[in-house]
Amino acid sequence: MKTPRSQKVLGPLALCMLVVGCATQEQTASLECGAGTAAAGYLLCKAMGKSDRDCAAFAVVGGGVGAGVCYSYASNLEKRRKQLAGRENDLDAQLQYVRGLNEDGQRLNDELRQRVNVATQRAHDLQAQANRASASQVAQERQRLDSEVKAAKQQVELQKNALQEVKTFQAKRRTPSADLDAEIAKQDRLLADAQRQVAALASLQERV
Repeated sequence: MKTPRSQKVLGPLALCMLVVGCATQEQTASLECGAGTAAAGYLLCKAMGKSDRDCAAFAVVGGGVGAGVCYSYASNLEKRRKQLAGRENDLDAQLQYVRGLNEDGQRLNDELRQRVNVATQRAHDLQAQANRASASQVAQERQRLDSEVKAAKQQVELQKNALQEVKTFQAKRRTPSADLDAEIAKQDRLLADAQRQVAALASLQERV
């Protein structure tokens, strides 16, 4: 019996995510770059209504985009969604979910700020040696920034989609929850901060 093509494509992605999940923190330092980007690509593709096969293929092919740009948000989001599965209408489960999103969002903002600081210093150094920098050095830095901006935008888009899902749950509730409202308000602030960091990172492209 032949294995469906979708399973063949999903296999490498599933294995990749499994390796990241089981590895130590030190081992995932390099693995999470590719796996995190693949997971982000897959989730974004599904959000656009594409099939599992198309999205798995997109994730595997797109795993190299932003290579070396490591974010944990996408893989953490996947884990949290699995924990929520089957309990989407339960308030306590949604509270646990959005609190986890806030933890991940705060971590993402810290990572984004660090990326902006490093990229700003690189751009400054490149400008300082403008007369000595080769065309290949400039092209390499532009490519690096492009990859970083793409990867950062993917994480923020995932964060925005996740927040919208929680807001949909909030809107359907007949009885308001002050705790849920507070957590969602915090997620709104975290998303706005992340969007500012991505805008700052993107603005550096004009300086290189």
